[in-house]
Amino acid sequence: MISTVLGLLLAAAPQDTAAPLPPAPPAAAQPATPTPNAVTPKGADNAADMGYLSAGALVDRCSETSSASTSYCFAYIAGVRDAMKAYEIWLNAREFCPPAGQSQSDLRRAFVGFVSAYPTNRTGQAASVVVVSLKQTYPCEPEPSPATPLPPKP
Repeated sequence: MISTVLGLLLAAAPQDTAAPLPPAPPAAAQPATPTPNAVTPKGADNAADMGYLSAGALVDRCSETSSASTSYCFAYIAGVRDAMKAYEIWLNAREFCPPAGQSQSDLRRAFVGFVSAYPTNRTGQAASVVVVSLKQTYPCEPEPSPATPLPPKP
């Protein structure tokens, strides 16, 4: 029964009529240059060396006027914000507290302004610098401590 079903599936599957691909060259013939996305750790303090997007690269994208760069910037910052929101819910702790109704443009301005004020952060990992910039721009009010009950009056 199973062999009949497999035979029917194989018979119904589209057949590739294209010419077969040539064999891959031997490993020694491959170029020795690294690919642009290769992770080559040189130091943990440089985000680009670890394969992460640097804050400087994100600021550059956020500063461009093309719709693709604007969308990329907004999506990256929104992704970081969403990830932090999930983290906050999981740990029941707030990291930053933007007022209700903050726009993506407001969050982008907070990030770009922070990196402009502290340019040494350009080499940091973009996601981490986004979080720090939002924490600095939108600090959370401390939770009120529970009132200490007064002792009963005699």
